[in-house]
Amino acid sequence: MLVYGDHSETADARERLDAIEGKLRAVRQLPAGIGRHALLVGALIEAGQLLQGVADRGEPAGELDLFLHRLAAAMVRSFDSGFRDIGALPPPPEMRLEEVELRLPEGFAFYAVYPEAYVSAARRLRLSGPPRVIGIRSIGTTLGAVVAAALGAPPALTVRPFGDPFARKVDLPPELVEPGAHYVIVDEGPGLSGSSFGAVADWLEERGVPLERIAFLPSHGGQPGPQASAAHRQRWRSAQRVAAEFDPAFLKERFGPLQPFLAGHPLERIKYLAGQGGDRLLLKFAGLGAIGTRKLEMARALYSAGFTPEPLELVHGFLAERWMGDAQPLGVTEKPVEEIGQYLGARSRLFPAREGAGATVDQLIAMCHRNISLALGDEAVRRLPGWDPVVLSRRLARVRTDNKLDRAEWKRLPDRRLLKTDALDHHQTHDLVGCQDIAWDVAGAIVEFDLDGQEADRLIAATACAIDADLLDFYRVAYPAFRLGQATLCGGNADRYSRVLRRNLLEHTTRDSARILV
Repeated sequence: MLVYGDHSETADARERLDAIEGKLRAVRQLPAGIGRHALLVGALIEAGQLLQGVADRGEPAGELDLFLHRLAAAMVRSFDSGFRDIGALPPPPEMRLEEVELRLPEGFAFYAVYPEAYVSAARRLRLSGPPRVIGIRSIGTTLGAVVAAALGAPPALTVRPFGDPFARKVDLPPELVEPGAHYVIVDEGPGLSGSSFGAVADWLEERGVPLERIAFLPSHGGQPGPQASAAHRQRWRSAQRVAAEFDPAFLKERFGPLQPFLAGHPLERIKYLAGQGGDRLLLKFAGLGAIGTRKLEMARALYSAGFTPEPLELVHGFLAERWMGDAQPLGVTEKPVEEIGQYLGARSRLFPAREGAGATVDQLIAMCHRNISLALGDEAVRRLPGWDPVVLSRRLARVRTDNKLDRAEWKRLPDRRLLKTDALDHHQTHDLVGCQDIAWDVAGAIVEFDLDGQEADRLIAATACAIDADLLDFYRVAYPAFRLGQATLCGGNADRYSRVLRRNLLEHTTRDSARILV
């Protein structure tokens, strides 16, 4: 099933360095505390992202590498001092490059991977020699620098694994192998195969480094996923590894006792309830650095428009919003068509997105073919319309779509106002879709609320947007095809989306036959 996707953007290296320098000026002016520390971490993440782009181009990055290392040392100093001291911040280096491709560091954006957790994990290692740190790009660029600074090691080396996703390979400089050194491999994960960690360890062992001098620093304490090789599983069980798991201590200090808020889906972000009685707050991970700041701006705009709970503040990646404990689920037959349409229309006007911020039409067509073939068979694939990706792409105006219109995502307040929950995250998750035309959300609402033709027309009218009919027809197949794949891989009502797909494909076939007869 095609469900997941990587996100990247092309950026001007000099402009990014100028932006980082601006953040560091702001850091110097702020008083000590978690706010200053969070801004420093944001600058660190952006510097690591920039180094990833330069390294992926194969360009020399010595000055930028040293800058990131020194910035990581300042972050470690801030963390060690309880956010009271940052020392002297390094000046950004000069850069001659113009454009670089920057990958989204997913752990910082989606999975509450915190650099501070890697500081603590690194110091729990038992090292038998001088540490040499290897960070696996993308996110390992920043995390490797943090671990090297925490251990007093030289600047970390970074590597980009290549090849089959379940059998990665790496190519490292031979001079990396030093007698007596203890190698620390840093990344998030492990994921389905753990092959990125495994590829670096393979390379080291093939050159005579014993397993006793190899350590893993992952983001969680679990085992590699079902695609891991037997050899990599055995090594993972035998090797020294310390998990850099999230510690909510800074949230407890700010908000008091926390109660984990159980997510309804395995892909949901970490959430907590804090406070008592009518003053309770919902704390949810929104993303470190600029990612979290953008989510706060979105939350304020949607609250001002009357659609979401009140956002109060952003505390080092966690958005605090007022807990709406008196909100109730929608009735099982309730279809608030006009209200949903007004929400989607407001979202379309408030949140334009850059081109390239989501899957292309070609990618969505490939997803439809793949997922429908696996779930419904080749006969169903043959019923797919002959979409023209060039024509559809021209009609697409990207916005930060909601991407989660499920009935369970809506609540009723005692005053009968409709409330949208989790409205900030699903356009930027580790999946294929990303930002689409608002017609994607219209299709989602039609599917999730099982709207008939008249109800769909009312929904569209309520958006006050020009919804392209051909694009909507395409999305009415692509949306359930994606959700079918998601439900199959992550748990959910796959049968429901299969039924929707069969019905929509039959409608397309009937309509095309009618056109031929005419």
